[in-house]
Amino acid sequence: MAPAYDKKKQIELQNIIFGTNEKKLMVSPEFLTEMTKHYISKRMKTINQTMEGIAATKIPQNFFTYFDTIFEALDELIVLQNYHTFKEPIPSVVKKTLSEKKGRYIIAFLNRVWKDANLKAKYDARSELPRKVEDFAPILDELLVYKDKYTPDSMDILNKFYSSVYGHNIGEEPEPVIDEAEMPTDEFVPSEDEFMEEEFPAVE
Repeated sequence: MAPAYDKKKQIELQNIIFGTNEKKLMVSPEFLTEMTKHYISKRMKTINQTMEGIAATKIPQNFFTYFDTIFEALDELIVLQNYHTFKEPIPSVVKKTLSEKKGRYIIAFLNRVWKDANLKAKYDARSELPRKVEDFAPILDELLVYKDKYTPDSMDILNKFYSSVYGHNIGEEPEPVIDEAEMPTDEFVPSEDEFMEEEFPAVE
């Protein structure tokens, strides 16, 4: 933490920790130190617990909410780097590393969700039978809500899952199904010039 004699930084830290906008130090340096440790500990606990959720959840909304929660907590800790000495890795490094690995976490999540969907549908991938839309459409719809959050690699995996159900890629139009009753026959259809012009009597 900032040295005891650096009143300016202590006031700044106080306002961060307590969410105030005071012009002078309203608590003792010792109390400020204890509250800073509590502030940091609370956010570190949130980060660690939420990381467990990221590794286990099969719910798309929860997965991406967990990431938002972690990055929010890290941003709050990063602000404190100017006032508190963190052990390595410091919050800014943790955030950078997590950002770089986020794509891998998303891929692991997608595979976990898809495995669960196959188990619930009692689908055997070795059968090579088509998947039933009604079994997989709900989870695909949930996953697609967050498609703007996927990396290109994870989007490719999601597209693979999607096409295994619908038979075409995400965003593509399916092949039209032609009704046999509407298919053209081989019957001869005369051209217009082969019709004889009919003469109508003049109107009196």
